Amino acid sequence: MARVPQVTREGLPEGLREAFDAVLEANGGSVSGPTSITVNSPEMARRRGHLTNYLRYENDIPQNILELAICTAARAMDCAYVWNAHAPAARRAGVSDAVIDALREKRAMPEMSAAEAAIVKYGQEFYANHKVADATFQEALAQFGTQQLVELTSLMGHYAQTSFILNAFEVALPEGTTEPVLPV
Repeated sequence: MARVPQVTREGLPEGLREAFDAVLEANGGSVSGPTSITVNSPEMARRRGHLTNYLRYENDIPQNILELAICTAARAMDCAYVWNAHAPAARRAGVSDAVIDALREKRAMPEMSAAEAAIVKYGQEFYANHKVADATFQEALAQFGTQQLVELTSLMGHYAQTSFILNAFEVALPEGTTEPVLPV
């Protein structure tokens, strides 16, 4: 259970109920994960949902790169919830077990495609140093182009925020997770 109880429509001021309803509608009538926390600020949750949808579903980033970028952020932020949601998705998108396992265990990365190597190096370098060296940036730019690199950078930042929310509010893993527990 999270550190705060699930907010209800009735527990909100009248002026926030429309945004709360919009968040619920966008999430099929219920909320979980980070939205179970962000819905405590319904208007922010509604606006955040639009960005999440764009970054996850409305761009041209290859699915394996998108999921690997999210996993890189989750690992850097030690966020078991995001990790357990996205490591299986990364595997389904074609990221090898060896890459996922090395990332989870913080081991040297195995051989991977140039695009996979570029996004992992870019993310790991940023999270470790809070900046990216020119060579690393140029490598990522060559792989993804400006638009996709902007979107991937935003995606990784968005999942750092998501991880912060989930970790700070201690949102528990959902029942039935299949990934090995993220060592933190």
